[in-house]
Amino acid sequence: MTDTNFIKVQIDVDEARVEVLETVLTTVGAVAIELADAADEPIVEPAPGATPLWRRVRLTALFESTMAETEIRLAVASVMEPGALPPVTFDAVANEDWVAKLRDELIPLRFGEKLWVCPTGKDCPDPSGTAITMEPGLAFGTGIHATTSLCMDWLAATPPAGRSVLDFGCGSGILGIASLALGATRVAAVDIDEQALTATRQNARRNRGSARLKALQPAGLEAAAAFDVVVANILSGTLMELAPVLRKHCRTGTTIALSGILKEQAEAVADAYRGWCDMNVPVERDGWVLLTGTAI
Repeated sequence: MTDTNFIKVQIDVDEARVEVLETVLTTVGAVAIELADAADEPIVEPAPGATPLWRRVRLTALFESTMAETEIRLAVASVMEPGALPPVTFDAVANEDWVAKLRDELIPLRFGEKLWVCPTGKDCPDPSGTAITMEPGLAFGTGIHATTSLCMDWLAATPPAGRSVLDFGCGSGILGIASLALGATRVAAVDIDEQALTATRQNARRNRGSARLKALQPAGLEAAAAFDVVVANILSGTLMELAPVLRKHCRTGTTIALSGILKEQAEAVADAYRGWCDMNVPVERDGWVLLTGTAI
């Protein structure tokens, strides 16, 4: 096909800002992200499991053609130092099967001892494990980024069996669907992005979880609805703004898990929740933090 229905965004950025930039662009709707050398700098073979990066990295992100350039620029600016905003270029590109390419590059991932996330078409390596199948593509969350993997490891270690779950900012629905696989009675998956809600519903059907998962906009969530577990993998500023909203959906004893938080942002986010939640020691991975606690 030759229809032009993607926007290609290119940004040259220092290595130190790549991970946070990947996260924010994926959160606002990037279909795929690729990294390349921005300065013709050769790299040596990396250690096993390491990601090779250059000191200057050219980040290329693909968005649906309906994505507003202003929203992308604001997302980039939100994670850059004041006065250090890099040039951002936009180009229209012809339709290609970018999702299929991304799918081919993904492998099954394990969280905890037995929880697996398997891309569509890939078998779970552990027949005795608890596996969910996810279609990568139009919403954030295949489990590969530290913000998501922190939540997935937490769910694997503290399965919500017999409990109700609120997944606020659900993206692809990975956390809610994993909760169902681990025995949750019902899940409310909330997002402001209809594309994310569509992906969540599709992934729920793929995992035979449609009857126990409801995907909806925040306005569709009943004001008095309370849950046993609340998870939110968003960004720190949004998490702080959401503290009074999430409080309304907790009862005494509700367990919360918050991710999408850089290490230096963790204390400010925790402070926003301490008035009504006993917070645990933060868990850190690759500069990102998971905050958990219990509503009082």
